[in-house]
Amino acid sequence: MSREPEQLDLLDWLAAQPPGPAPILPAPMPRPDPAGPAPLLLTRVDPACNMRRFYSLALVTSLFGEAGVARQWGRIGAQGQRRTDWHASLEAAAAELERMAGRKRRRGYR
Repeated sequence: MSREPEQLDLLDWLAAQPPGPAPILPAPMPRPDPAGPAPLLLTRVDPACNMRRFYSLALVTSLFGEAGVARQWGRIGAQGQRRTDWHASLEAAAAELERMAGRKRRRGYR
């Protein structure tokens, strides 16, 4: 009769650890203010060229507190493509959002 090795439960393992100071966790990153910048939707329509495009920008945070800029673009009426660029701070993400919005406005998006 062979016995399987006893498997330790996570709580048993934690209880067996020597007492000590709790680990220091980094402070969570501030989340964007819900009343803060709303998602930005830019469109560019030129019937002469059969052009009907959209470009959407929004500030987002991950579950780990990282700040990012979510972009979605494509033809109006279609789902389009998505991309999220992550940044070190909320301020850096907001600056990047403003830079991207200015760039699109110079290209004719309103």
